[in-house]
Amino acid sequence: MKKDKKNYLLAILSLCFFGFVILSWWLLFRDQRALKGFESLYPFLSGSLFSIRATLLNYSLNVLPTFLFLVMAITSFIAYYLSLKQKYSVNKVIIWSVIFQVIIFFSYPVLSTDIFSYTFSSRVATQHSQNKWLVTPDNFPDDHFEQFADWKDKTNVYGYVNHIVYLPADYFGLDDVFTTVLLYKLTAAIFSLATIYLLFNLLQKESANKKEYYLKLILWNPLFLLELLGSGHNDILLIFFVLLSLILWNKKNWIMAGIVLAFSVQVKLIAVIFFGFFAVKLFQEKKFVDLFKYSFSFLIVNILSFTLMQISPLTFIQRVFLNTHSYWQSLPGLVVNFTNISVSFTLLFAIIGLLIVSLQLKYKFSPIYSSAISILFYLLFFTAAYWNWYVLWVFVFIPFIKNSNLKNSIILFTFTSLLAYPLLWFSHRFGFGNPVWEPIQYIWIFVVPISYYLYNQLLKK
Repeated sequence: MKKDKKNYLLAILSLCFFGFVILSWWLLFRDQRALKGFESLYPFLSGSLFSIRATLLNYSLNVLPTFLFLVMAITSFIAYYLSLKQKYSVNKVIIWSVIFQVIIFFSYPVLSTDIFSYTFSSRVATQHSQNKWLVTPDNFPDDHFEQFADWKDKTNVYGYVNHIVYLPADYFGLDDVFTTVLLYKLTAAIFSLATIYLLFNLLQKESANKKEYYLKLILWNPLFLLELLGSGHNDILLIFFVLLSLILWNKKNWIMAGIVLAFSVQVKLIAVIFFGFFAVKLFQEKKFVDLFKYSFSFLIVNILSFTLMQISPLTFIQRVFLNTHSYWQSLPGLVVNFTNISVSFTLLFAIIGLLIVSLQLKYKFSPIYSSAISILFYLLFFTAAYWNWYVLWVFVFIPFIKNSNLKNSIILFTFTSLLAYPLLWFSHRFGFGNPVWEPIQYIWIFVVPISYYLYNQLLKK
């Protein structure tokens, strides 16, 4: 009976993910811009995509998929949560992780247009021979990738390692949008599979039960799968390099640990938070020679990268802040839109960071815990724009956090982040633009997990 229940949960998860794949292609027909783009690039599709759209409009194209996604998301999370209470072998967890990733891989990246923006931004360098960290993609309006992308008026906000990793996809995409996007997703899938190995390695010292639980916790999570395998976000590169750096740190290979963590920063700047707290750890233990090796290797890679990018680090950081300074699903957004108060959220976050550093020094927190807390504060209160997959920056480090209440709150955070999509789609259908939707989205995404955490803390007392 127990075996039947375990298989039943796997079947439900599989059906939910298959359902999402089908639903993602259905949801494509909501996007008239993408349909026009595909029809212009592939003449044999001319007229047929909009004909299908017209048919689907008769079957509640704008409402029914939202309800179906909501049902799929809730059902998959319930099955995921129940599966965490079951015992599977480690091998079975890994096998099913791969199966889930393969299923989701074939979905259309409907939850985000980022992958199209990645490709168009990269073409500034690979096809137009311009510096993509200085030249915006909208300088090339005749490029046939242009019609699919967003943030075309912004320079590239990712580092040199991100550029290198995706070069094979750029060149082997053969100037074809569909092929290039497929190769970008394949790149994310390869790094996601490699992440399974890294997690397995990091959990080697854990008991078989804990190893099975944590692998399942991360690799079967619906948000993890839909965002990294479905949308192909480059955050999986950041996650991969931070985890690899942690393995090298545990082996006391300070030079390589610094180099690899620098690779993560050269994907997304947010990874510099990990460097800060790991450096504090070495300083706290008075390992000054090791701190020098770690810091020097980290700095050399970044200096070399910015030299190759032909841009100063300070200029790049400034442009990243400017390019990403759109208010979306965030506390700063609410403050800006609903009050006349001028607040420097960057300064406030710096103060919080220094406070966490002092607590790490005093209470000897692990650098992973300090980094996770710092990133959580950033996402909950200080980021100008919160995108639903950002919680994964913290989620993958749950196995290395001891506070069980915090772990459960982060898991809940992934749930509220995934369900923010149907909430957004409902707002498009019912009063989009009404300012009341902004606090509703913030309350749902952030206040729910915060309240859960605080409630359980009070129960403990």
